[in-house]
Amino acid sequence: MKTLLLTHPLPAQVFVDAVHAIDPQLPLLEYQPGLADAALGDVEAVLGWRFPAGVAARLPRLRWVCSVGAGVEKLLVPELLPRVQVSRIVDVEQADGIAQLVVLMALRHARGLAAYEAQQHTRQWVRQPIGALRSRVGVLGMGTMGSAVARMLQAVGFQVTGYSRHSGQSLQAVLGGSDIIVCALPLTPQTEGLLDARAFASMPRGSYLINIARGAHVVEPDLIAAVRTGQLAGAALDVQSREPLPADDPLWDVPGITITPHIAAQSSPQTIAEQFVQGWRCLQRGEVPHNLVDRVRGY
Repeated sequence: MKTLLLTHPLPAQVFVDAVHAIDPQLPLLEYQPGLADAALGDVEAVLGWRFPAGVAARLPRLRWVCSVGAGVEKLLVPELLPRVQVSRIVDVEQADGIAQLVVLMALRHARGLAAYEAQQHTRQWVRQPIGALRSRVGVLGMGTMGSAVARMLQAVGFQVTGYSRHSGQSLQAVLGGSDIIVCALPLTPQTEGLLDARAFASMPRGSYLINIARGAHVVEPDLIAAVRTGQLAGAALDVQSREPLPADDPLWDVPGITITPHIAAQSSPQTIAEQFVQGWRCLQRGEVPHNLVDRVRGY
């Protein structure tokens, strides 16, 4: 069962080495532009990040797609046949790494560290004491990643409310009752652009946004306007709508917005390889791979 590697921008050889360290006989093919249809005709599995345009339609024997990350939206292309099963990597270590970045950004905001950094540049020794934090944080999305975020935030003293389809609370209620909002949602047609001008207006004045999910959850011009007017104190964006973020993007120049280049955490190649090989062996036995996603819901 030949597997096509679509891991760009991550180097495919890293995954070749990790998979072959477990099963040296598993046939792997790195995708390159210009591959002939004959080379793709017997591909039955894909391990990857996104489908290049038109590639899915050239895989007539494809049975299974495994995402190298937690998100699968870049692999759910319209030409993917309904029979194809799609799964994702579930990595507890990755979730904890993402949670650590969220806690860092939440504490930096809540403790006013940006102001002290500015004071240092002007050599001002001015104290603004603050007691132990009890800020209210709303975590949007309570899957593997969101649950890890909520747990770690609670451990350092934040009051956390989780929001999901089954949480029983409306999105507006969570937005309105939170000093900090963390987006950990899957990207679906229902969640794309969810954090817009209306959502920001629902949040308390001076509140803060942390996005470690997908850039397309946020309507970025609305975010910029909300920060510039003071409706939001700022935002920490580990993900952006355009990645890599171009040098001329207006997000770079907004005081209060912190940009990091999608570095919250990544699954190790070894973890990805282990789960992929497990799924591959399930298919060989006629079983269903682990961590399947609902293609209709998108997660």
